[in-house]
Amino acid sequence: MKLFKDAHRVEMGLGPRRWVAATAVLTALLAACGSDVKPASDATASSPTTAAMADDHHKMGGAVMTPTDQAAAMRATAGFQDVETAEAAGYASTLDALGCFENPEKGGMGVHYLNESLMDATVDITKPEALVYELDADGKIVGLVAHEYIVPVDAWTSPKAPSLFGMSYHKHPVLPLWVLHTWLWKDNPTGMFQDWNPATRLCPDGVPIFDAAKGGAGAPHE
Repeated sequence: MKLFKDAHRVEMGLGPRRWVAATAVLTALLAACGSDVKPASDATASSPTTAAMADDHHKMGGAVMTPTDQAAAMRATAGFQDVETAEAAGYASTLDALGCFENPEKGGMGVHYLNESLMDATVDITKPEALVYELDADGKIVGLVAHEYIVPVDAWTSPKAPSLFGMSYHKHPVLPLWVLHTWLWKDNPTGMFQDWNPATRLCPDGVPIFDAAKGGAGAPHE
C-alpha cells in the first residue's frame, strides 16, 4: 500500500547529551523490569501498583503503560535516535508528502518517518509504523520523541478500534488511518498518548506544514 512518496531526508542533529539521557532512561526502565521483558503484539491496561505508574505521564483516560511494555517499546527503537539507522530499517521521511505537524494551541509534534512495510492490520509495540522526530529552529532533527502506531482504516475489519498498551487508537481527522501517538522519548505534560505535546517545538520556518484542508504538505510559515 503506497501512501506516501518522495521521501525527504532531514540531516541528523542529535547531540551527545540527548543520546546519553535517552540511554539512561532506557537503562533504568530495563533495570526496573528485570530481564524478562518480552515484545507483545497487543497490551492491555492494568491497575497501577505504584504512585509512579499513576502519573499522568503514563496514562490517559484510565490507560496505564506498564514499565515492562515501556521498556520493550523503547528498547526496540533506541537505535533509531540515529536517523540513518532508522532509514536502513525501512523508515523514510514524509516531510515532502505530509509536512511537519503542529497545533499552535496544543503543542508540537514534528516530522514522521514511515515504514510502509508495516502498514497493515498488525499491531506490535516493538514495531511502530512511524517514528516522530522533533525539529530545531533550523529544520534539523534533534531527536526521536515519539512513536506513532498506525493501522489503515481499510485494513482493519474489527468493529472495535485497534489498541495497544490498553489504549484504543482513534481515527485521524483527515487521513484514512487509525492512529495512536506514544510519547516515549520526550515527556508530554498532557499525557503520553496525546497527539500534541506542548513541550515539543512547533515547526520551524522554511519547512512545509501539514495542511488539513489538503490532507498533505502545505506552505511553510511566512
